[in-house]
Amino acid sequence: MSQFDSIGQFLPPRKKSFFEQLKKVFNNGKQLLPKSFKQSAKQVLKPLFMLKTRIELLQAGVQPLADNWCERGVSAHRVYLDWYFQKFTADIKGHCLEFQDDTYTSRFRDRITKLDVLNKDYIPNATIVADLTQPNNLPSNTYDCIVCTYVLHIIAEPEKIVSEMHRILKPGGVLLIAVPNITINYPAYPEYWRFTARGLHYILAKSFLAEQIDIQTYGNSLVAAGELRGMVAFDFTEAKLEYNDPRFPLIVCARAVKLEQ
Repeated sequence: MSQFDSIGQFLPPRKKSFFEQLKKVFNNGKQLLPKSFKQSAKQVLKPLFMLKTRIELLQAGVQPLADNWCERGVSAHRVYLDWYFQKFTADIKGHCLEFQDDTYTSRFRDRITKLDVLNKDYIPNATIVADLTQPNNLPSNTYDCIVCTYVLHIIAEPEKIVSEMHRILKPGGVLLIAVPNITINYPAYPEYWRFTARGLHYILAKSFLAEQIDIQTYGNSLVAAGELRGMVAFDFTEAKLEYNDPRFPLIVCARAVKLEQ
């Protein structure tokens, strides 16, 4: 034990802030409450937690609120992805493919006849280990739907993987794709690109017909600024999240359909 540790034994404990005490009470009590009540209480207390976040932002200076956004809750990116897939749930059916895990396709198992999970390297839940930027044995015209979220920005040659996804889609098959535009760049996860709506359309149009591509952006300047400062979805009202300004998209999504022969 250092001298500083021993001194600390005689110092009064730091007085917790009102927000810290409120959060502790909420966390201790929520396990005993019904889910419906917890959801209602969370919405009632939300303005207080939003105020707490804004006070912390002023105190943080140039540093974000957290080095890992997941520490603070569900990111706005995840909320936007959920909204996008709710819009096109009818496309997720038949024989489907998703990358790394089945986060989205698993929600629609009642309409899926077969599900493959692809990863470049072996992982326990992967049914296919392959690199779509290299020669591979995946058969052409196989999938009714491919779900590709947050993959293109970590691929050095994204045109190649788009071309392969087009090849392995069945005629009339649908590619649902999402890429980041404004977000943190984690050094632990090397990335090559950020995509604008025009840039994503340009790459997809190398393989798909332009008229078969639909682009959707999500985000605005407030949520984008908050994203860079470490704020999460709970830090914004639903109306603020829903407001879309294509000049400041957090994510860019696309639906591309392979021409039926």
